[in-house]
Parts: sequence; C-alpha cells; structure tokens
Amino acid sequence: MLFLMKSGCKMMNVYKKNDYNPSRKSDYPSNKWVNSMISKAGNTCNKQSKANNENGGNDSNLTVVVGNWIGAIGNIISAIGSTPSTVLTDRTLEDFNLIGNVLEAVGGAIVAETEDTLFNKAGGQIAVIGNLTAVAGILSKNEQLSQRLEKQGELFQLVGAGTTIDTKGNLTVLESIANTAVIIQVIGIAIGVLADSESSEGKVMAAVGAWIEAVGAVISALVTTKMNF
Repeated sequence: MLFLMKSGCKMMNVYKKNDYNPSRKSDYPSNKWVNSMISKAGNTCNKQSKANNENGGNDSNLTVVVGNWIGAIGNIISAIGSTPSTVLTDRTLEDFNLIGNVLEAVGGAIVAETEDTLFNKAGGQIAVIGNLTAVAGILSKNEQLSQRLEKQGELFQLVGAGTTIDTKGNLTVLESIANTAVIIQVIGIAIGVLADSESSEGKVMAAVGAWIEAVGAVISALVTTKMNF
C-alpha cells in the first residue's frame, strides 16, 4: 500500500501508456480493492499537483509584491535625497539618494525575475542597470563624472520604464491603473533627466520629478498588492 501511495502517479501513467481497461480481465487484476487503491492514488496525485501549483503561484505573487514595495520605498528615499533642504546636510541627502537607488535596484531586480514577457523583463533589467549606474555616479569622487553617470543612470531608467508600458489595450481597471502608474514614473524620470543639476531651479525641478516618480511607484505597489492578494 505504501508503494501505491508514493508511486500512484507513475502507475497511472503506466496504465495510460498500456491502454489499461479495467473491463478487460486479461490486462490487469480486476480486484475491486486494487482498482479502488489505484483510483485513490490518482486522486491524491491530482490534489498534490494542484496544491503545488497553488503554492508556486502564491510564492510568485508574494515575490512580485515584495519587489514592488522595496522599489517604492527606494523611490521615496531617493526623492528625499533629491530634495534641497536647509535641515539635512548635503552628505545626508547624498546618503539618502544612494540608499534609495540601491533599494530601487534590488526591488527592480526582484520584479524583473518574475516577469513573463520579454519586453517587461528586459525593461526591468535596463532600469536596474540605470539605478546601479546612478549609484556609481553618487560614489564617484569626480564631480563631472558623477553628474554624467547619474544622468546616464536616469536615461537607462527612463528607457527601462518606458519599455514596460502596456500598449496592447483591453486592460482591466486594475491593469489600467498599474499602467498609468508606470506612465507617471516615466514622466517623473523624464523631468529629472531634463533638469539642470547645477542650478537651483534645476535641483527643484529634479526634486519634483523624483517625487512624481515616487508617487507612481507607490501606486504601482498598491495595485500590485491588490492584484495578487
């Protein structure tokens, strides 16, 4: 009986391959108890398979949600670091910007691994490269190189986020909101790319763009949570 319970799936496959027909006594024993055990083993395998699929789906859903929230938190921290302040020192703002971009990269990498379409996966990976490029710029001691890397990082993020915009149409309400959230993030990133980081007006403009991006990221995280749970 232990053999039947452990190997029921394989046995059912063997019967299928040999065109097993219980009505033909010459094929296999027609003992009712044996047939009952075979049926129970098959049902057990079906239940286990269904449970495994459901658990895999739940794990994937949780991964997507966690990745989106890590990215959203990173966007908020980056926005704080990009906002001119009379309270926080430049070093503190730089640290906020660094931590925020690292979190964005981590969250983006997690979400990219769960994507099932080539464009979304590629777009997520490009955005992650952008965050890492921005991190390299923040850590650079050369001011000109730092600004160049940060701008290049923002461009990568812009291309990556733009790639994930859904243009196929026929979206549900939640999918439309999620798509709008991505568009909001693209707008925020684009403002940051156009901002002149050397002027006071440009720094304010960059801060506005960073906060718009953060709003889009939070909306995206909220909708993703709603869609997956």
